[in-house]
This record gives sequence, structure tokens and C-alpha cells, in this order.
Amino acid sequence: MKHNYLLLSFVLLMAAMALPSRISAQNNIESGDEAMQYGYYKTAADYYKADYRKSNDPNLAYKIAEAYRLSNDYRMAIDYYLLVANSSTAILHPHTDYFLGAMYRNNGQADSALYYYNRYLRSANNEELERRARQESRACQWVLDSVPDSIAFKITHESKNINTEYSESGAVMMGDSLLVFSSMREMSKPGSKDAIYSDLVLMQLFQADFNGSSPNKSKPLSIGINSKEKHTCNIAFDHLHKCIYFTICDPDDFANIPCEIYVSRFSHGRWQKARKVGGDVNIEGFTSTHPSVGYLPDSTTVLYFVSNRPGGLGGTDIWYSIIKDGKTPSQCVNLGAPVNSEGNEITPFYDNASHRLYFSSDWHLGFGGYDIFFSEGSRDSWQQPINLGRTLNSPANDLYFSVNSDIPNSGYLTSNRQGSFFINGNTCCNDIYSWQIVTKRPQRRRVVQEPEPIAQKGAIHHILPIRLYFHNDQPDPKSKLATTTTNYFQTYNRYMFLRSEYKQAHTLAGGNVVYDSICDAIDYFFDYDVQYNCERFEQFLNLLLDDLKAGHRISMTVAGFASPIHTSQYNELISKRRVASIVNTIMEYKKGILTKFMGSNGGSLQIREVAYGSTLADKNVSDDRGQTNKSVYSVEAAKERRIEILDYQYLEDDSSMISCLHLPSRAMHIGSFFTGEYADIQVHLNHTALSETSLDFISVGSPDVKVVGYSKLTPGRELVIYLRMDNRRSEPTVSSFLPITLRVACEQITQTMFLEYSLTE
Repeated sequence: MKHNYLLLSFVLLMAAMALPSRISAQNNIESGDEAMQYGYYKTAADYYKADYRKSNDPNLAYKIAEAYRLSNDYRMAIDYYLLVANSSTAILHPHTDYFLGAMYRNNGQADSALYYYNRYLRSANNEELERRARQESRACQWVLDSVPDSIAFKITHESKNINTEYSESGAVMMGDSLLVFSSMREMSKPGSKDAIYSDLVLMQLFQADFNGSSPNKSKPLSIGINSKEKHTCNIAFDHLHKCIYFTICDPDDFANIPCEIYVSRFSHGRWQKARKVGGDVNIEGFTSTHPSVGYLPDSTTVLYFVSNRPGGLGGTDIWYSIIKDGKTPSQCVNLGAPVNSEGNEITPFYDNASHRLYFSSDWHLGFGGYDIFFSEGSRDSWQQPINLGRTLNSPANDLYFSVNSDIPNSGYLTSNRQGSFFINGNTCCNDIYSWQIVTKRPQRRRVVQEPEPIAQKGAIHHILPIRLYFHNDQPDPKSKLATTTTNYFQTYNRYMFLRSEYKQAHTLAGGNVVYDSICDAIDYFFDYDVQYNCERFEQFLNLLLDDLKAGHRISMTVAGFASPIHTSQYNELISKRRVASIVNTIMEYKKGILTKFMGSNGGSLQIREVAYGSTLADKNVSDDRGQTNKSVYSVEAAKERRIEILDYQYLEDDSSMISCLHLPSRAMHIGSFFTGEYADIQVHLNHTALSETSLDFISVGSPDVKVVGYSKLTPGRELVIYLRMDNRRSEPTVSSFLPITLRVACEQITQTMFLEYSLTE
């Protein structure tokens, strides 16, 4: 069963409209069914309720609940689903508990949602809904266990100069004085001779300039790209190449809205006639929408967009195309995991300043329907998405996050949260909200404070060992090298696309029962071995960074394994490449932050690499190249192609420490500083040198911090290090860490300490 979230994501909630004239059925139930077919969900609920008042039929209550669910009226949907769940006919509607969980979750009641999701899982009979229910139950527990956000957002509901009782979405700023967004408006009064259809409103692009900090009353976008017959929405700007990308959608089928991406170019002093974007950006029979523009270092355009085309991981995925000359798109590429999931990812926005891709998802762990996430990276290499937190996201649907490029720490989002303007049901319709990052202005401090703990030592052991899996001969097939430039997430993204190929290899298995059993095992392997371990690896990297920031020295072992299909010599090479891909991932994590801790001469992070090849492989795993269904595509063979992160040790005995210098084992908090200025810092350290000596090496891990000078290690006096921090181009941050690596003359130990600080405007 595919969830019809396309309707929601395009913000065309026609359920709020009046009775459509095209519905011709004679009785209430038939009329309700026809209204559901066209996507008039609220109208359908009204038809069904007219008969329900007479019959109290639980089967009709289920139809009403479905109509309210699809029109985003969560509270009313709960009431009618409960009538069904408590009736004698509940067995006829086996998904009722699942949808009750979903409605309670969107209504902000995670505890009730968790109860109904778990109740559904005890008797689930739908594979897709069962997987989603498991993910949703994890999300509910995540909500119940979540801690306060480290960054707070101030969310402001925009006025009726922007928002209406219908739906608004996709607000983006052009410069610092013009807001452009999509809005659903009546084209003319119903029944007038000028109406295109008597029952139709269209999504159009609108603009609003500003009077101070508040937008003036909006008006249709003045550059002539709005269609008079189709929905026009989802605008994105390519400032460098003077292009506007936007979406045109067919209004005739509200329950399955087909959309295509168009582009208009500014030339000869005006915007040219819009044309459909070329290449395979638009594919007949599938939707392409939600364009967003990013740039490569050479100013080449990267067009991100959303599509439900084949080749994705879920219902709707984020794709991209490279447009090198401003006109010709390259072949479209799926972003893959970890951004895309088996759920729906929509409304991408790439912020070129921070190199972050913001998007909404109904699968990644969140607070409700769609939550807003961000991931750092580029093209097809992305880090695990991060939820923007409960001060920004709501239990309802939060979409179309955008960043104001000319106004720091601010932007817009779209939501149907409580408080939005509505016609029917207070969560039916989407409105535009503005956001700002709220930072508390701390007192200026320049004195080094006592060390503060920032991580719990040993927490990482609870998630070990971690096993990360590879497809056959990956990475770098047929290579004779023992190393690779590929990182693990790149191989993981490609691997997750091969699930159907693994199943297809067993189509000749003996009978449907055997084949179904093999397919179940393959699904379990991809969901609970491959994906789950990758998620734990992301958690491992975060905890590793916490340990290193806390001043610990770490030794870890990474072991590589292979299935027996190749020769022993080759299997050793492929094992080494697999280990190298993990080391590459560690080195590339968060733009290389962990490389500051790595090194052969006293580095804080030491990685021991072991290649076992196929020497430890299960003897029952086939090595027959003529039967790849067993030697390549079986779960047994797949489990041999892996690396394992094994032991993880803290190296904090006296032999790893500078003997006369007492560096803190936790990050030393040095206070808060202001952006836009220099900060002079003194770091005071105790020592036990018996005679005067000095540092013969000191290095700081930031180009914006310089070592101005340092004192000698004189008995009876502290070692003082003088730093100058250049914050003129810095952005506010709640917590940043500065590594300082030291070596004392005549000692062979190099040690790293960490300074923690915050920046505010």
C-alpha cells in the first residue's frame, strides 16, 4: 500500500473546498465515494456522516475516519477510528490500529500512538505497513526519550497579508526585500462566466515586499509565469545563471497530482517564456517537483528535486541533475541513503553558505507527520540526517524549510500545525511561518574556567561490535590495490538499491513457499543488518568525536572479511579495501574533523587495520561462481562480506601522557565570545617541571586562531598560552571545540587538549 502523501506534499488540500459540481452520484455513500476518488476528502466526510447519523454503521464510520485522515483532521479521524476499533466489525478493518497510531502521533500524543502501533504489530498483515509501524514506534519512543534542543527557534505565524484560509507554501526570499511563495486562490467567483471551472481554485505564485520587518499584502507574481489553467508553485532561484525553476501541476486529478519542472531565464531585460526542463528531469507518467538550486565550487548548477519515478528507495525521493552550461541537465541521480528512505522525502532546500541540504521526511525519526531535517555533504555523499528539533518541528506536517541568504539565522517554513488558518478542521491547511534562531546573549568572559565534562566515557562500548556490509567485490571491483578512495556511505547507498536484484536471483527457487522465505530473509538482512548497523555506525562516529573532544586517546581495531568466491590472495586485498573505506569515512566525517586527532606520532586516535580475507568464512558458504544465487546473492554469503569494528580502548596510562604538564582530560571551557571582532585569550596550565624548560611544538586546529606567544615552564609558575581568535567572519554557535597539540622539549610524547567556547552576535 502506497501512502498518498503526494497530495499533501504539493499542498493542494482540495478537501476544504465546497461541493464540487462534477459529482453526479444519487445517494450519499455513492457521492462520498466519488468525492474520495477526486480527492475532495472533507466533502466525502460530510456525505458519509449524513448516512451515519441514521445507521451508526461501523463500516461507514471507517469511511468517515479515512476521509478525515486524508484531509488532515487528526482529531476527528481519531474519534471515528475509535468507533471502529471498539466495534464488532473491527476485524473487517485490520489497519485501524495503525491509522489510530498515525493520527495520535500527528496530534502530538506519542504515548497513545506508541500503544496503537504496538497493538497493530501484534497482528499486522501488511508488509509495508508493518515496516512503517516498526519505524513509527521507534520514532514515538525517540520523542518520549528526547532531550531539550541545543538550538532554539522562534516560530512566527505570518499574517493574513500572506496566509489565507486555504493553503500557502514554499516561501523563499529574493534578496532582503521580496518574499515569493505559492498560494491557493479562487480564480474567479464560483458560477461566474469567467470561471475556468466552477469548482476549482488554483495554486499560483505570489509576491510580497516589506514594510520594515513585516510583509505587505501579497499580489500575484509579476513576471508572467503563472498559468491560468494549471497549478503553478514551488519556485527556486538560480541567482548566478539568472534562472527561475518552478513546478506546473495538472489540476484535474487531485488525488494523484502529476507535476513537471519548468525554467524561465532572464534575458534582454525580461523573463523569457517558461520551458519544460530538458533531459530526464521530467518523465511522462511520474511527478517531478520541488526544485532547489545548489552550486558546485566552479558555479555549476546542481538542480535538486523530488520525484516518484522508478529507481528510488521509497514513495518520493530527492534526486539531482548537474546543469553545466546553465541549460543542459545531466542524467538524474538519486541521492540515495541516508537522506532518502523507504518513506517520503520532499521539499529540499540547499543552503550554499552552510553546504546543508534541508528537507522534510515522514520516515526519519521525528515528532509527527513530516519533520524538517538537514544533512551535510554534496552530490551523492551525505551524512546522516539531523532533526532540527522540537522548537521548530511540530506533531503535524512541517515542510518547505528555506534560509534567507541575506538575513542571517532566519528563513521560512510551511506547516499545518495548530494555529494555522483553516476552513474546516484546525490542521487541514498549510500556512507560512517564519523562523529565527534564538540565542541568549551571555556575559563576556575571558577567564579560563574549570574543565567541564562533555561526554560519558565508555558509552560507545554499548553499541559494539558494529558490522558493516558490502556487495560482492565492493569497493572498486577487480582492483588489485589494497586501498580505495571510496567511503563506506557511498558503497552503502549503492548496496541498498540492490534488494530487488538479490530477490530476482532466486526466482527459480523451488516453489512459492521457498521463494517467499528467501525474500523474507533478504528483507530482514537489508533492514536489520545492513541498515541498522549503518545507523549504529553514525552513532559510533558521534560518540567517537565526543570521546576525542573530551581529551581521551583512543585505540580501535577494524577487521575486514570476505566471502570465499574469489582467491585467498584477492580476498585479502578486498578485505583491506573494505577496511580502507571505513577509515576514509572516519577521515571525511563532518568535513574532516576527526583527522585533527589522527597521526602516527602521538595522535589521539589510533586505528589498527586487520584483513582476514575469507580465512574465517563459514565453510558452508558457496564459492561456486556458476551459482551466484548461492555464492553472491544468498544472505549467508552477504554476511561474510563485511568489516567489524571490534575493540575500543582508552590509552590513558602514564606512558601516553606528558610527564610534567597537567592537561585536562575533559574539554576546558573558556567562555563566550562575540562574532565580528577579535578575542584575546589566555590559557593557564599547571606543570611540575623541576627546572626551566619550554614547549618545542604547539599547534592549534583552526585557521582563525593564532598562537601569539607562550611562557616557559618555570618552577612555581603556570604555563600561559596566548591566543588571538578572529571571529570577524564567524557565525554564532552554541558550542565549538578548538584542539591544541603540545610537546615539551626533551619529551617524546605529543598530547592534545581541547578548548570549548561559544559565539554569539
